[in-house]
Amino acid sequence: MKLRLLIITAAVVMAAVGLAGCGGNDNNNTGNNTNNGATTGNNAGTNTGAGNSGGNTITVKASNFKFDQEEIHVKQGDKVKITLQDEEGVHGFAIDDFDVDIKENNGTAEFTADKAGEHAFHCSIMCGSGHAKMVGKLIVD
Repeated sequence: MKLRLLIITAAVVMAAVGLAGCGGNDNNNTGNNTNNGATTGNNAGTNTGAGNSGGNTITVKASNFKFDQEEIHVKQGDKVKITLQDEEGVHGFAIDDFDVDIKENNGTAEFTADKAGEHAFHCSIMCGSGHAKMVGKLIVD
């Protein structure tokens, strides 16, 4: 009987610790991650600049379990700055084709979109049962 109670207690504690990783928002955690590579567009579709001389400043908002943008469009040659904002939970943002991997709330990455085509982005921090759904496309025209 005591063994059963111990096992149930351990399972409850493990579940609580696991769920704590997906809840809350640590707004005091900031960081910089500067990489060279791709570009993206922002939530409202109002990127600054155009073409090779332009620049894009994009804010991607992450919540459980989605990004606020499924597609981000930029022009080939654009310089891009992406900022990740965690609205719910703890998330990351990665574009493997451009070596971009932001793992901190309000973290940023800067890169040049020098590869035309569609490039997948995804959450780079295991955030719970819906983690696999946190994907999208960076489209470089």
